[in-house]
Amino acid sequence: MRARHSERGAALVTMLFLMLALLMMSLSAARAALAHATSARHERDRQVAHAAAEAALLDAERDIEGAAGPASPRTAIFAAMDASAFDERCLGQAEKTGLCQASTGTAPPAWQTADLAGEAGVEYGRFTSRSLPTGAGTLPAAAPRYLVELLAGPQPMFRITALGVGADRATMVVLQSHYRRASASGPGKRMGWREIANWPELHKAAS
Repeated sequence: MRARHSERGAALVTMLFLMLALLMMSLSAARAALAHATSARHERDRQVAHAAAEAALLDAERDIEGAAGPASPRTAIFAAMDASAFDERCLGQAEKTGLCQASTGTAPPAWQTADLAGEAGVEYGRFTSRSLPTGAGTLPAAAPRYLVELLAGPQPMFRITALGVGADRATMVVLQSHYRRASASGPGKRMGWREIANWPELHKAAS
């Protein structure tokens, strides 16, 4: 009789251990699935922000090429390469909005000091009359923004810095390109681009 009770007790303990093992395995699988879903969601949001920043680069190029119209003061600035319209601290207003003078010496560049995540720079479509859907579902939470710096040289060139956000405003992608405006010698051309992954840190240090 005692042997039978002992066998039942051992079987119960074994079953409890098996149930505990199954529970731990289930919890581990659920945790892994949640981490994977979170990672996938973040990557998707980052792609949305990247696409928004790329759209802003293109919008800036259209701006430089005179999308505001042939009679616009904005177009006149780019056509004449009017260096006086480009402010060292990017504080220009009206047609001078978002136009920055390249910093000299040891001063941090304008694209680091200007708060593109806030109200600095040009909002997408302001001078090109284009629109970009924002604010719903997986769309960007806000329109991307950009700055245009005039770089000195024998062939003047513009440095464009654009910031796009994902559906979550905390997801930011900053892209930067160099662009040469169309001239008698050829069409406008993007000379290259890069992503500035650590822009938030650079901006915080420069500010």
